[in-house]
Amino acid sequence: MKTMRVSKLIKKHWQGDYSLGKAYWLIGVGLTCCLSLAAFALNSLLNQFAVAQSVYSALVICLYSFTAVFTIWQLVGIWRSAKYHTSNGGRQGWATAAQVMVIVAALRAVFDFNQFGLPMMQTNVGLMNASELTNQIELRVLNQGTEIELIGPLPYGTTESVQAILQRFPSVRVIHLNSPGGRISEGVKLYDLIQEYQLDTYVPSECSSACTIAFMGGQQRYLSKRGILGFHSASLHQLDGADVQQINDDFKRIYRQHGVSESFIRQSVRVDGANIWYPGPLELIEARVVNELVQSDRFAPSNATHNLATTWRAELLIQGPDAELVAYWRANVDIINYLNYVDAQFCVDYLYPQWAKKPVDVEALIPINLISSYRQAKTDLVERTQLRNSFRYQPGSANVMLEQVLSDVGRYDALYPSVFQQPSEYRAHARLLCQASIAVYEGALRLPTHERQAALLRFMQQR
Repeated sequence: MKTMRVSKLIKKHWQGDYSLGKAYWLIGVGLTCCLSLAAFALNSLLNQFAVAQSVYSALVICLYSFTAVFTIWQLVGIWRSAKYHTSNGGRQGWATAAQVMVIVAALRAVFDFNQFGLPMMQTNVGLMNASELTNQIELRVLNQGTEIELIGPLPYGTTESVQAILQRFPSVRVIHLNSPGGRISEGVKLYDLIQEYQLDTYVPSECSSACTIAFMGGQQRYLSKRGILGFHSASLHQLDGADVQQINDDFKRIYRQHGVSESFIRQSVRVDGANIWYPGPLELIEARVVNELVQSDRFAPSNATHNLATTWRAELLIQGPDAELVAYWRANVDIINYLNYVDAQFCVDYLYPQWAKKPVDVEALIPINLISSYRQAKTDLVERTQLRNSFRYQPGSANVMLEQVLSDVGRYDALYPSVFQQPSEYRAHARLLCQASIAVYEGALRLPTHERQAALLRFMQQR
C-alpha cells in the first residue's frame, strides 16, 4: 500500500499535477533538506564504525547517483507545475519566478555534479576496485614487542586495530608507517593515538597523504634513507570547498604545532589532491618534519615491499658515492659472470635490456648469495646517494683511464676494445660480447683506489 502511494507521488509530481506551492516548497525545498540531513547522518554514522572501504565507496556512489536522479525529478516536476500554474488560477508572476529558480538550480546542480559529484564517484570506483581488494592493512609486532609495523591504506577502523595491539603490548615504543594514505579522519585519529602513547614514528618505505598526519604524531620522527614522504592538499573525499579548506587548516595547525617551517606548510597544501609532492630528505630535515635520517638497519626489518623503482634512478650511477658505487658494480660483475656461465645470451640481455626479447628474471637464475649481495649494494647506493643531492659529475681524466683499461684488456683478446665500444655490431656473438664487457668492468675495478674506480665507472655510464 505504501509502495503504491510512493509510486503515485513520484508519478504525480513528475507530471506536474501538484500545485506549484506544494511542488516547490514541500517536494523541492522540503525533501532537499531531508535528503541533506539524511546524508549528514549517514556520514556521521559511518565515521563511528569500521566500515570496509568497498562498502563505503559503494554507498557514496549510490548516494550521488540517487541525488542526480532525484534532482532531475524534482526540477522537472516543479517546472511542469509552474507551466500549469496559470491554468489552475495562479498568477503568472509566481510561475515565472519558479521557472527562473528551476533554471538557476539546474545550472548549479550541473556545476556541483561536475565539480564534486563526478570526481567523488570516480575516486570511489577506484577505491572499490583497489583498496579493500588488494591492499588489506597488515599489522605486525616486531623486535620483542617494542615496535609495531603498519602496512597498507588507512581505512575506517585502522586506529582501533592499532590501539588493540598497543593495549596488548605496552612495551611498544616505535610504530613503522608504510602507507600510501587513506581516510583523513583515520590519519588524524592515528596521530592522536600516537601522541597519547608517546610513540616514535618511523618510515622505512613510503608514507603519503593521510599517513603523513599520523607520522607527525611521533615524539621522534625517523625516516629511512631509502624512505619517502608524500604530501598534498585535502582531496575530494569531502563534499565542498569549505570542507577542504577546514581540513587544510587542520593540517597547518598540526604542522605548526611541531615547528614545521611556514614555507614547507604552504608548499604541502598547495599541491592539489590529484598529485603528490615528495620532498628530498635534506629538505624534510631542514623543515623539521623529520628529526633524523637513519639506515634501514636502525630498527627491525620492515615487511613492506618497498619498490626500489620508486627511488632508483639512472642518475644514481653518476651521483653515487665512490665506495657504494664500486660495491654496486662489483655485485653486478658477479651477476654477469654467473649469467655468462649459465648462458651468454642471458648475460647480453641483462647488460643490454633494450635488445632483449623479454626481460631477464635474474633472481630466478642466480644463487641466493648473489641476490642478497646485489640487493644490499643497491640499497646502500640508494640510501647514501640521498645525501648527495648537490653532487655534480666531473669527468676529469676518466677518458684517459678508459683508454688504459681498453689497452690492457686488448692484450687478452684484440677484439675486446672494439666489441666494448661498438657492442651493437656484435649482438650475434653473445659470448664474445659478454666476455668483453666483463673484462672492461673488471679492469675498471682493478684501478688502485675507489676514487679512480668510481670516476671511470661514472664515465662509462655517460658514454
